[in-house]
Amino acid sequence: MKKKEIIVLSILIISLITVSLYQTLATDITMNKTNSTDADLSFTFDITDQTGKVVNVASGAIKILDVFVTNPNNGTIKYGIAYTPSIVKTADITIAQLSTSKDSVSDLINKDERKQITLVIINNSTSDITLSLVSVTGYEHGGDLIMPSNHTLITEEYEIKEPMGADYITSLVFSNPNTMNNDDPDGNVRYMGADPNNYVSFNNELWRTIGVFDVKSSENGELEKRIKIIRDESIGNMAWDSGTVNDWTQASLQEYLNGDYYNSIDSTSQSLIGDTYWNLGGTASYISATNGLASHFYGYERGTTVYSGHPTGWVGKIGLMYPSDYGYATSGGTPRNRLFCLAKEMYDWGSSSYCNNNDYLYNSSSYQWTITPYSSTYFNVFFVNTSGYVNNGGQVWDSYYSASPVLYLKSTVQITGGDGTKNNPYTLGI
Repeated sequence: MKKKEIIVLSILIISLITVSLYQTLATDITMNKTNSTDADLSFTFDITDQTGKVVNVASGAIKILDVFVTNPNNGTIKYGIAYTPSIVKTADITIAQLSTSKDSVSDLINKDERKQITLVIINNSTSDITLSLVSVTGYEHGGDLIMPSNHTLITEEYEIKEPMGADYITSLVFSNPNTMNNDDPDGNVRYMGADPNNYVSFNNELWRTIGVFDVKSSENGELEKRIKIIRDESIGNMAWDSGTVNDWTQASLQEYLNGDYYNSIDSTSQSLIGDTYWNLGGTASYISATNGLASHFYGYERGTTVYSGHPTGWVGKIGLMYPSDYGYATSGGTPRNRLFCLAKEMYDWGSSSYCNNNDYLYNSSSYQWTITPYSSTYFNVFFVNTSGYVNNGGQVWDSYYSASPVLYLKSTVQITGGDGTKNNPYTLGI
């Protein structure tokens, strides 16, 4: 189910049994409702050809119905789906076949064939509506479908345009002020707090949604909004570079993440990952409130301060988190709130547990690599300590730091299900 435009998914099963030429047929119908907030989750009853299948659609609601049509008769017949009363069709109400329907709402059906038609009913009026769906049939040769009085054959097609996943995540920020924010210098939407509902199923694993960012697929590409995710658990402890250079473009960890590790990801998940231009700027000054805040690191990462001769950007699929990702993921606590944490140098976060303990990217059991180099040496990289502070002391060959893969999904990726909780993480699709 696409998130969130489809309100109710219903299954309507219609068995067509021919009783005479060009007549509307008596049927037995079962409707099961899933993903509904209604207390009555299922109901079954018999109808006649005159009664039809009753469907209620509240004001402002969208209802999707899968109609299964079967033909047990000896021969090909023509079928259609109609509704009554016709008066419900106003400018504010749409009753149509969904464009993604497997089969057509009106067609020929062979003996023992089974058709699946997906209908959509959209009620943008100010009143609830009640209508009945009925089946009408006819023979293949020469017969138009004979419509009972006050019935309308469904002939229109409708396409529900689903929002991109980045747009959906962005839309949540204002209704979730305790777990989301967009207060970095570029207004990127981020999750924050000790355990926000930002879980996502990726590669049959739990990942976390860092947020939605304006990024490019190449150095000179156009900015586009894309979801950024991080693996919930690290893939283990390993050196940033088995050599001695803090240049991500040639780091052994980069080569592993974009080589053997990427190849271990299932093909469906691989198809969701987009090439990204990763900023590789760093800094040498970060230990005071005048140069070591999350906002400062955000600027350093996008700057050109690097060790002599090292690149300031790289195009690839999988990287690591930035120090600013860690910084902006805090919600703070009481009395040290988020504003306090964002005004405190991350080098000293360990002395204020309100900041790191209310940050889902904090790991008290392992040092964590970031992708950002220390610019005054050729062998140091910033990391997050188990006490919660950000430091440059990580030497690239140290193998006791953990690595958590980070990637940007393609801009066309959608949220196809879930609610972001750990037990019901977001699912993804294109």
